[in-house]
Amino acid sequence: MSSSQGTRIAVVGASGIGKHHAKWWALEGAEVCAFVGTSEESVGRAREGLQGLFDFTGRGYTDLDEMLERERPDIVDVCSPPRWHFAHAAKAIDAGCHVLCEKPLVYDPALSREELLAQARDLVTRAEHAGKRFGVCTQYVVCARMVRNIWKQSRSDRMASKYRVHLASPAKGREPDPARVWVDLGPHPISGLQELSHDGEILWDTVRTEFSGYNAIARFTAKRVTGEPIECELITGNTTEPPPHVREVTLDDCTFVIGGENDADGVYCARIDTEEGAHVEPDFMRVLIGEFLAGEPAADGNAGIINLDWLLRILEIAREQN
Repeated sequence: MSSSQGTRIAVVGASGIGKHHAKWWALEGAEVCAFVGTSEESVGRAREGLQGLFDFTGRGYTDLDEMLERERPDIVDVCSPPRWHFAHAAKAIDAGCHVLCEKPLVYDPALSREELLAQARDLVTRAEHAGKRFGVCTQYVVCARMVRNIWKQSRSDRMASKYRVHLASPAKGREPDPARVWVDLGPHPISGLQELSHDGEILWDTVRTEFSGYNAIARFTAKRVTGEPIECELITGNTTEPPPHVREVTLDDCTFVIGGENDADGVYCARIDTEEGAHVEPDFMRVLIGEFLAGEPAADGNAGIINLDWLLRILEIAREQN
């Protein structure tokens, strides 16, 4: 019997990425008991979406406080828009729940970096004082682990000296806005860097940015806790023509093209293609959710604070340079 059986999960915001989170919770053996939407109409649509992905029998709510009081979930997965992350996560922690929060940890363009970091620290402190787990959905920390392991198979234990990531998703009719793109996608390559640098540090005087149109690019050197520095190029963007999605990670001269495919049981998996062949691994988000259920967040609150700080500092530099 899975140790996660009987663990009750509630998802805040199940119409977008949240419905896929819910699917992974269910596949990992937890009970998705409830979700929260913004209106009766959105709740109805979200319920249909969840039932199309797995055997969902839980309840939908339009009020977070009511859901927390009636359902008493063990874990709340916050997948609402970033400007609501702080309020929703704080309420869940105060209600006695463990919390997994979508990236970015917190964000509101009307707030300064100092104010946003204060919110992030507040959440981490609340969770610590309450004795609750707190994690952030930066699943490319899992991707970084996987590509590093594949890379080492032919290169022994030599550390990569270059790290390049190119992530792009469809623009979906939105106007060009590189700051929006960076805030949306930037946490992923940053989380990979955190993993590869073993919680090192960016050398801030080396940061150079190109934020224009649908693309946000940051280049810099990062130092590791041990080992030589790593040269980084983080490219995030929105696409207006095929291919709609770009997911590539490069360590030195080896590029890993990230895709997906269903296994023999119809379960979606990550497919990582290299010149040397393909590797099929569990979906990054599924791994992250499974580890959170097991009590070991892949990216805990303190890692989330660092991720947010790097994200916002690079954004500030871009506004000065572009």
